[in-house]
Amino acid sequence: MSNGGLLEKASDQPAPAAVVADVVETPSGKVGVIAGARDVILFGIDPLALFRWFEVYLDFIPFLMPSVIIVTFGLVCWRLGAISISFNGPKVNAAMAGVVVGIYSVMLLVPLLMGIILEGNLSVGEVEYSDDGEEITVKLRQNTISSKDVEAFVSVIQSDQEIWSSSVTVSIDKSDGRGDYGSFVIQVSDFYSSNALPDSPYELMITVDGSEMSRDLDSNTLSRTITGVEGSTSGVVKKDPDRCSGDAENCLVGVVLTGWAGLEVGTDKPSGMPFADFTAEAVLMEGNDVAISYPTVTVVNSDATWDSSNDVFGAGFGKWGDFGSNFGLDGSVYDPSYGNYIPKEEFESAGDYGCYSFTITVSQEGSEPMSHTSFYDYSTSNSNDIWAAVSSC
Repeated sequence: MSNGGLLEKASDQPAPAAVVADVVETPSGKVGVIAGARDVILFGIDPLALFRWFEVYLDFIPFLMPSVIIVTFGLVCWRLGAISISFNGPKVNAAMAGVVVGIYSVMLLVPLLMGIILEGNLSVGEVEYSDDGEEITVKLRQNTISSKDVEAFVSVIQSDQEIWSSSVTVSIDKSDGRGDYGSFVIQVSDFYSSNALPDSPYELMITVDGSEMSRDLDSNTLSRTITGVEGSTSGVVKKDPDRCSGDAENCLVGVVLTGWAGLEVGTDKPSGMPFADFTAEAVLMEGNDVAISYPTVTVVNSDATWDSSNDVFGAGFGKWGDFGSNFGLDGSVYDPSYGNYIPKEEFESAGDYGCYSFTITVSQEGSEPMSHTSFYDYSTSNSNDIWAAVSSC
């Protein structure tokens, strides 16, 4: 075959030019409506709602919500293309930035407007007493988005008589697990006049915009005027070769002194008053002679203190009134069966057989002292000492 064959002719044909498709890049940074709404929800609304919900538990973090608003605002701007970052520095899309600002304005203003429209009713929340019982903190609760000042007229009523009143401004600017609230403080000394117990309770009245709210105040906390006082002694009679003389088998080696001070309720002993402040003095007399003059006991909010005279009279401190009205006037000796007692050898008097009297006196500021006296016969029978309560000497 000649060189003009088909194959040779085909090879002589020029190769077709390669077709290169130019890829035209679609401009980026434009976000669709659905995608934009998704980004606003995920990076704006959800974080704000989440942190708003837990804000009451994270109040120890300063500037929490402003920081969250700034961060989420930046994220939304970035996701919507309002701000772009490149090697040449950040670029701002003014139109898109304006849209984001508008969205955030609506996000922040709508809850505020809804809070105003759907604002909850004002109510009296917790009434809390300080540890020393001198202050009462009253919380006013109202669900509101923004802080709000409330003008309230406050009064305290006892036995249908208003005994104290005042006008207060309460800012609803705090939150806890129960919602939004504001609070104000009342000093008990401003209104206290007499015991709430047994049948004269105190009532707190709060008036706001003509609406009245009331709450009964704690009667136990507001009963602090001593109305019942009592004292008692018991003899420590036991076998003690070192103290018993002669043929006595069991002899009086000391006495236990006990006082009661509290609310007289018609029962055997007064009931306790944890917030009563008073002083107590106790004296054991042998006839006309002082046998024991116990140091003055000062009681403030159940904390009792006195001069122990180097442990002659117990430790010099204790609790009186927190769990009952009784209080042991301790001595220098402890016995498992009798407790702390004052030994007879520490009597200021002779400590002979005869009649003894024990008087306890309780004093409070603004009140007349109250006293109680009991009598005891100290005798012996069949080589055994006897210390017995009697009606009189």
